[in-house]
Amino acid sequence: MANLKAKQYLVNSKNQILQHLKQVVKTHRFNYRTFGTEIEEHVTDKLIEVFTKASFIKDESDYKIAENKNVFPDFILNSTPPLAIDIKSGNHSKKSRGRWTVCKNSNNDMGTLNMWEKKLKEFGGENIFYLFIEYSFNDQKKEVLDIKIAPFYKFIGLRKEGVLKYREKDGNLRPKGFAEPSPISSFSQFKQLFSKTVVFRSKRLVKKHLREIPKEERKQVLEGF
Repeated sequence: MANLKAKQYLVNSKNQILQHLKQVVKTHRFNYRTFGTEIEEHVTDKLIEVFTKASFIKDESDYKIAENKNVFPDFILNSTPPLAIDIKSGNHSKKSRGRWTVCKNSNNDMGTLNMWEKKLKEFGGENIFYLFIEYSFNDQKKEVLDIKIAPFYKFIGLRKEGVLKYREKDGNLRPKGFAEPSPISSFSQFKQLFSKTVVFRSKRLVKKHLREIPKEERKQVLEGF
């Protein structure tokens, strides 16, 4: 019950966190290249504040902040069960060939297929939330546009083949576009898509590498499976 209330409170705290970040951007100097990393400490400070006000945090043992960006998640509320909150951000402005253009999808790192099994086993699929900051930084302005807070799977996109959107070389999941509605409505749907995506990618990789093997050796390789 405490976990359910904490998740709802987190979602309901959106405007508090958004207004805080808007003010932070006005009073601090940020670079568009490093904003996504630099803003995280301000987000975690605000998370501690809002959870403390609601008595979900009473002392430092009630939460944990990641030591660095290689640790998942960025913030853990030690409710029962723990609530994992990972902070993502995407710039609506993109510099291309020296000119700023509108960016519809920041293609964030959403975690590799092989690492998600570990994350889901540790926290459970309904206890991992993303706090996604949408901003527009370019030569003319620096502005936080919005934040979205929801279960992680709500941010992941789909490929035209009907599998999760991913980067071929490493299986890194990719997000939907900023303005797109979420194509994944539940964790059960995500699990089905996840299994389908693992098989889909594996087949593509096998076919790709088979083409690189001389024809006379392919049969021998296939018999070895």
